[in-house]
Amino acid sequence: MPTFHAIAQSTHADKRWKRYTSYAFAAKEALTPLVAQELPRAVLHLPIAFVRQDEQFMPVAMLGIQPGQNLFVAPDGRWLGGYTPAAYRAHPFALANLPDGQQVLAFDADSGLLTEAEGEAFYDSEGRPAQVVQDILAFLTQVQANRVQTLHTCKALAEHSLIQPWP
Repeated sequence: MPTFHAIAQSTHADKRWKRYTSYAFAAKEALTPLVAQELPRAVLHLPIAFVRQDEQFMPVAMLGIQPGQNLFVAPDGRWLGGYTPAAYRAHPFALANLPDGQQVLAFDADSGLLTEAEGEAFYDSEGRPAQVVQDILAFLTQVQANRVQTLHTCKALAEHSLIQPWP
């Protein structure tokens, strides 16, 4: 399980990060969540199912037939599918919830992509988040907003018995 730490100038101003070059981080995930915005492209390349999680249905990409197995990640870490789910495209970044309910950008400290000298800076020379970091935050914020909309739509489908179990 990844360990995410909120990105803050006090702890990340002198740090750098590298982009991932392998999908090995996803190699053991048989399912990954999808949002409505990506379904038109995902459905062309990935098997999709609706699973119940926390008393609510959500669409997922089925990436393996057994837990702990992702058939879309090659042994060398290459992604084998024609579409990469949004859940993987911002790695090693994610949105984290603070105790007050606010969401902040966080970084996976266990990813091996946090560095002291090489890679991209978190902050520019004026102490502002670097443009690439701002772009990642905007992407993750958009995905989260779409996730809320997706869960609302799935709730309506379930209330009208349009999602049925498949034995």
